[in-house]
Amino acid sequence: MTQIDPVDLPLRDGPSISVIIPALNEEETIKSCLDSLSEQNMGRDAYEIIVVDGNSSDNTCDIAAAYADKLILQNRPGIGGARRDGADLADGHVLVFTDADTRYNPQWLSAIAQSILMQKYDASTGPTIFSEMTLQAMLLQLWRMQYHLFHIFNYYRIIGSNMAVSRDAYERVSGHRAISLLEDYDLSMRLFLNGGFRFHYDPRQIVYTSSRRMQNLLTYTLIFLYGHYHYHITRDYNRLLQYPKFSEMRLASMMAMLGEAEE
Repeated sequence: MTQIDPVDLPLRDGPSISVIIPALNEEETIKSCLDSLSEQNMGRDAYEIIVVDGNSSDNTCDIAAAYADKLILQNRPGIGGARRDGADLADGHVLVFTDADTRYNPQWLSAIAQSILMQKYDASTGPTIFSEMTLQAMLLQLWRMQYHLFHIFNYYRIIGSNMAVSRDAYERVSGHRAISLLEDYDLSMRLFLNGGFRFHYDPRQIVYTSSRRMQNLLTYTLIFLYGHYHYHITRDYNRLLQYPKFSEMRLASMMAMLGEAEE
């Protein structure tokens, strides 16, 4: 794999890159996430870490406080709302969104800096690899490979744990919507439909994320279909905020909810 030399970014009035991490009861994962951010091959003064806590009842905030430059309480609802809360307080020209159960290639931020600050792309992403490669995770990984086919149309499906956007592009599409389900897809679509933005997929911009939600692939698929149904058909975005837990999603319950939406 091609190595990336450390990128020396001049300090403006503050950091050039803001890394925004929503967290809710993530005491088991957030330390390794923040440790790997501390090991980037870039000067620590070139980027800031913002943790947006969703009112955790465990030790998430205590752990995050030892690493984060800013630790704030979530104001808007949903994962998308938490990401937007972090963006509002960010100082960087580049907004980088990720998750608390994710770890990073040491060259991750350098790859992002090269793409957006040096090559002037508006958004960038890269491989999102599951840390625990179960059968379900491998199948989903194969499914996501089809996203690359859409690059020829300048559509990039940017996964929420590996998303970097220039502040200008982010603000021009009004940032994240206050939803939880498909919040990354929604932002990807609005960046694409707005037109004029330049995207980059860099194989060196690698993250490793948990596959803990992939235990039941059928349940995951039902949630995926449920989200796209309400996103594209009913346009009831509240259902993308208040949606069934993975443990509660069954085919029968999904059909019942679709029936309610048609009434």
